[in-house]
Amino acid sequence: MSGLSEVAFAAGDYLFRAGEPADRMYIVKEGLIDLLDAASEQVFASLGPGAPFGEQAVLAAGVRSASACARVDSICMELTAAGLQRILEEEKDLVRIVFRATLLQLYLHNALRQAG
Repeated sequence: MSGLSEVAFAAGDYLFRAGEPADRMYIVKEGLIDLLDAASEQVFASLGPGAPFGEQAVLAAGVRSASACARVDSICMELTAAGLQRILEEEKDLVRIVFRATLLQLYLHNALRQAG
């Protein structure tokens, strides 16, 4: 997929922090990435290989609502907002379906997290 680049993170490295502009999304290739609540800094999710994250804020052209930190040495595939936009424009039909389903899943997950 065009626009993807591999990025390595050492254990303890932050990929992004809550409040920062959302200009890229990630997919975990190796390792574990913790997502931390903006207010409490408590881990609310740990993501392993194959898990995407950060796409919600990128798609909304917003700011990060959570922080992401490598729990162990990790490798992620990184896609910039511009690269994601190119993909969305080139593969409109398929991508639209996939992203709508993904966003629905994420919104439901976030609603459950906030309710609990």
